[in-house]
Amino acid sequence: MVYIKKIEMKGFKSYGETKVTVPLSEGFTCIIGPNGSGKSNIADALLFVLGGLSAKSMRAEVFSDLIYTGKNTQYAEISLYFDNSDNKFPVDKKEVVITRIVFKDGRSIYKVNKKKETRSYVLDLLSEVGITPDGTNFVGRGE
Repeated sequence: MVYIKKIEMKGFKSYGETKVTVPLSEGFTCIIGPNGSGKSNIADALLFVLGGLSAKSMRAEVFSDLIYTGKNTQYAEISLYFDNSDNKFPVDKKEVVITRIVFKDGRSIYKVNKKKETRSYVLDLLSEVGITPDGTNFVGRGE
């Protein structure tokens, strides 16, 4: 079964300019912590990389609002590392890394295993394993 092994974020929301890695494991994952610790930002990062088009669903007015507010931060970059040991993704790699980068001007780019790709390609790739940007892939607070 395909699952996310880890999330890496740099310049995203409250996580600042240092790269933050959140390891995940196969099966049920629960992220807990005190108010203001960034739990919801992890869900926002997932939505963003999965191809979400609504900044409001990620608690932002526009996509550039997802970038950390430090004066030197020019972009936010989030990568999801998927386990592909069962070859469900049609990619000849045991790990598939999907990255989305948003810049201050609001434009964003996608990469799959460090190669620039279109949003359409990423959505098609994710659909191969039953993941959609507007599907219920995880359960947020209050759901």
